[in-house]
Amino acid sequence: MRFTDILRTAFMNLWRRKLRAVLTVLGMVIGVSSIVVMMSLGIGIKKSTMESYASMGSLTNITVSRWSYKETAAGGTSTEKKLDKTAVETIRKIPGVKAVMPQIQTYGILKSGKWMADCSILAIDSSVAEEFGLELSEGRYPKYKRGSSRYEIVLSQDVLNWFYDPNTGKQAVDRDGNPKVTMESKFQLTFDYNNVYNNNNPVLPGDGDSQPAPGKTYRVDPIGIVSPSNNEFSWYCLMDIEAVQKLAKENSDYMQLDTKNYNRVMVKCENTDVVSEVKAAIDDMGYGTSSLQDALEQAEKQMQQIQYLLGAIGGVSLLVAAIGIMNTMMMSIYERTKEIGIIKVLGCRMDNIAELFLTEAAYIGFFGGAAGLGISYGLSAVINHFVGESGFKSIIPFYLAVGAVLFSVTVAMLSGLYPAIRAMRLSPLNAIRNE
Repeated sequence: MRFTDILRTAFMNLWRRKLRAVLTVLGMVIGVSSIVVMMSLGIGIKKSTMESYASMGSLTNITVSRWSYKETAAGGTSTEKKLDKTAVETIRKIPGVKAVMPQIQTYGILKSGKWMADCSILAIDSSVAEEFGLELSEGRYPKYKRGSSRYEIVLSQDVLNWFYDPNTGKQAVDRDGNPKVTMESKFQLTFDYNNVYNNNNPVLPGDGDSQPAPGKTYRVDPIGIVSPSNNEFSWYCLMDIEAVQKLAKENSDYMQLDTKNYNRVMVKCENTDVVSEVKAAIDDMGYGTSSLQDALEQAEKQMQQIQYLLGAIGGVSLLVAAIGIMNTMMMSIYERTKEIGIIKVLGCRMDNIAELFLTEAAYIGFFGGAAGLGISYGLSAVINHFVGESGFKSIIPFYLAVGAVLFSVTVAMLSGLYPAIRAMRLSPLNAIRNE
């Protein structure tokens, strides 16, 4: 028999028993739709988790600190190592590193007329800030002008709302709640609270009778605002790292910063594939490292377990459908025993008979898989419509759709394999005599 004859004959055999074929296909529809929807939920949860981690910062970033922690037989031990320019240059030469940005964190006081606001200052290298996803809603990155008495600063997203009168505690807002201090206001920066509060109750660092020299006050020019969409940096006011190092030397009694070492260093990798290798290399240098990739790997393991569980739940329905196909094929053999004997006597090859029954099973798997996939898309749309905004969504990628149909055909053919072999081994003489 030609292959086209087998296809046509198998389809006609199913068509003669339409009700039984439809019920068998229905079992496969339920099995395929169940497993596709379950797997799509797992994929959706995984994607939502990755988007959540990505929103907290780039997955290719590594944070390097001076302190490292190691487990020992006697317990954990912490060690500190210098994180200076030499270390930064060494890290920059590690294969897979795209950019390195040293950082210094400190605190200052912004003044604008009678108003003041405490601010967290993050000193950065402006030349590579964009590489680390440090977004600005307006303006540009700060620069350091050597020899200038004025400094540039990028304001945090909410600092204009934090200004208040230090003597009365009154917030600097108008009747409509809008801040009175704006980007056009004149700003000063100091690190000495005595320059803000009345000197009746001076605020001085340290104890004892010795009094440090009064802290200086500097003119600063706001040149931008940090974007509120970037959660990692949006609460900081940004300044150039060389400018902050200069300020720290001039205000050592108040800032108390080690100008030769950085608080931390941000490392940008070329892609997510090399993050683990770069992180291991920095760990071997004796520094502490952390990255969102670590948390994401743990989350991916949990998501994979959830996917296996959801797939197993859907697989139970598919197993029931496979048993139904096997039962249908076996019943078909018993009903068509005489027919099988006749076509054997007429010279039909053994493999043609097996192919005929396997093709019938493949038809059931294909139609059931295709219909089940269509229902899966409908259920996915319903799920996303009602609960998609909460992050619990269903995603059916192309590979899952194609794989579901191919898998259903494969399962159906495996289910029909034993009945096909049984039909092939029937004795022609006994088959013809069968009533």
